Amino acid sequence: MNKKKYSLALFGLSLSAWCFAQDTTLIDGPLDWSASVSSGQTKTQVGTAQERSVTLRRYTPMGSIAIEQLQLKRFGSTDSALALDAYPRLWQGAYANLRYQHAASPDLYPGKSWRAELYQNVGGGWELAASHDELGFSSIVKIEGVALGKYWGNFYARLRHQRVTSNGAGSQGDRFMLRYYYEGDADHYVEVNVSSGRSDDFNTAQLSGSRSDSRGLAWYHFVTRQWGLKVSASQANDSSVAGGNERSLNLGLAYRW
Repeated sequence: MNKKKYSLALFGLSLSAWCFAQDTTLIDGPLDWSASVSSGQTKTQVGTAQERSVTLRRYTPMGSIAIEQLQLKRFGSTDSALALDAYPRLWQGAYANLRYQHAASPDLYPGKSWRAELYQNVGGGWELAASHDELGFSSIVKIEGVALGKYWGNFYARLRHQRVTSNGAGSQGDRFMLRYYYEGDADHYVEVNVSSGRSDDFNTAQLSGSRSDSRGLAWYHFVTRQWGLKVSASQANDSSVAGGNERSLNLGLAYRW
């Protein structure tokens, strides 16, 4: 597969599915719908990528489901995709994330992609997770991951290990994330994250096949019960260019009713 095309495509999805989806599924109360818009930019030595997304999500006692529209621009090319993203509740202490994405005329995005991740609370604030992602480029990209999370007080920490394979070659990496819920709920937190090696997921795997050793910050805050925002920034190494790096800035706005 063309390495530049993989590097461009690996920017896709990174904004809407991000934490708007997962965090709002944890909110109690009679909020049945949410809508969010997001926009982001990633710069490298070889160019700039921009992505926009719009998401509509429905919440039910069985979990949530969303439809998303994504658009990616880079080097004069534009691509779009539609996705279904669900967080169903399963048995006691367990839930999942199921996602399917389709691009009708794929250029930067893969034609078809899907993911499944299972989360299980094992008591004492500990959570285990296992995931499989498959990205339908001309050379299929598969991502297998396992993770261990821990809640204590107003903090949450998560360590994820994964292996990325494509066209007979493989790489692996680790990612550590720490959140502080400064008002004691899922509506307000700050996050720091660092990774070593390849630590892609369904979102970042759209951006760069040469992305590694990243570090980032995020702020998620609901100003009122209905209106919220998220800001995140990150930097990563780009091994496709000697001494290269990648910088990203993402902004999102959400409304719930």
